[in-house]
Amino acid sequence: MVVRILIVAFDGLQPSQISPERMPNVNRLADQGVRFLHNHCVFPTVTRTNSASLVTGVNPGTHGITANKSVFTDIDAEEVVDALVPQLSEINHQTDGNLLFVPTLGELIGSENLKWASAIGGTSGNAFVQHPNADKHGHLVMHPEFTNPPEHHGIIEERFGKWPPKNAPAAELVIRTADVAMEYALEQNPDVLMVWFPEPDTSQHAFGVDSAEAQEMYTLADGQLRRLLEAICRDDVTPDTFIVSDHGYSTIDEVIDVPAKLADAGFAVAGKSQSPEIIIAENGGSVLLYIPNEKTGVGTRLIEWLVDQPWVGAIATDIDQVRSEEFTSLESLGLVGTRSPDIAVTLRSSLTGKASPNVASGAAAGGQVGVGSHGGGSSAEMHNTLIAHGPSFKSGVNSYLPSGNIDVLPTILTLLGLHVPDHVQGRVLREALSNSETVPTNIQPALVEHGSSRLATFGNYSYLCEFG
Repeated sequence: MVVRILIVAFDGLQPSQISPERMPNVNRLADQGVRFLHNHCVFPTVTRTNSASLVTGVNPGTHGITANKSVFTDIDAEEVVDALVPQLSEINHQTDGNLLFVPTLGELIGSENLKWASAIGGTSGNAFVQHPNADKHGHLVMHPEFTNPPEHHGIIEERFGKWPPKNAPAAELVIRTADVAMEYALEQNPDVLMVWFPEPDTSQHAFGVDSAEAQEMYTLADGQLRRLLEAICRDDVTPDTFIVSDHGYSTIDEVIDVPAKLADAGFAVAGKSQSPEIIIAENGGSVLLYIPNEKTGVGTRLIEWLVDQPWVGAIATDIDQVRSEEFTSLESLGLVGTRSPDIAVTLRSSLTGKASPNVASGAAAGGQVGVGSHGGGSSAEMHNTLIAHGPSFKSGVNSYLPSGNIDVLPTILTLLGLHVPDHVQGRVLREALSNSETVPTNIQPALVEHGSSRLATFGNYSYLCEFG
């Protein structure tokens, strides 16, 4: 059995970082395949949310992982959950396998007797949300902290040694992720293989966007991609390959202590009050706000206060009393669902006047001034990498049509000859398929303004380009 679909993620990689000098292998795949030059992640621009959207084909409100840090309102209306293991595995057990509200790619192909395997060098939450129920399908998810099913963890450590820590720069972890993918995952004979490198994200958080350390790391990861492809293609079989990233980037120019700001303004916030009226989930360049009891009118007061804060970039809400054209709807952000926040706020951002990938800077709810961040709604954070290469794709195409992380799942299902479920919100990237009718790829998309958000549209599909 051979790998039919290969998905390789470079965490936080921006399209402008791909060059023949620094990423020759990714660049070659792009030259010989399809570059999606107007690709979008989902909001908030954080990893675990986008990882879930990549494997479900739906927006965050629909799949239920609304941020790295969020409130699972169906579980506990006042607890902020950092989406990591064991928290996520406990919620998945508590909900009888329904951590996500829709099936993952692994579950969909598993029902057709196809196999999934993944080797993930990022966070435990990133790995877990990709296939929470892998054990029920005979599939395999591998991460330094756990495997699903668990019996593989000890075998891998006995064979390869303890996993290297996720320190910046994460060179050893990048190499180990590739080793485990090539020497263990391939032994499982997966039809679909996902490999997730933790760079350049790890180094950009520590040293800055496109710092020398980050450049060294994404060049290293590019070399591991070459090794991986050589291992897969030994029998002259070329998989259909997707090169992806989860989000773009911005540089922190101010750090805001959001809970302190709200407490100083007289709001009772969780962590600073025994009877909180506002729950705050901080996610880098954005903050999700939850109001357990809106009957008190605190939502209206909060928004009136937020509007006057210089560190606030944009506000989205569906609270009836404050709905207006001034604010973006949560629906426009793809955040409507069972676990929706009451208010989503981006912190202010601005253009730096520098060349990409350093085009944006702004305030963040954590981190240090001068290093990289994401989570916000700037154009630099909302646009990310997508490249497709292989026998099913056209060659030498640059597509300017809007696309997104949510389009990966329906396209893979189509390549495998499987039905795309009706609930999927992404589209099949037919403009890239070699057997499809010619679709013009140089069409400039229509842009729609909605409050403080800007969306690119293509047919019945829309993609958030900027919020704030």
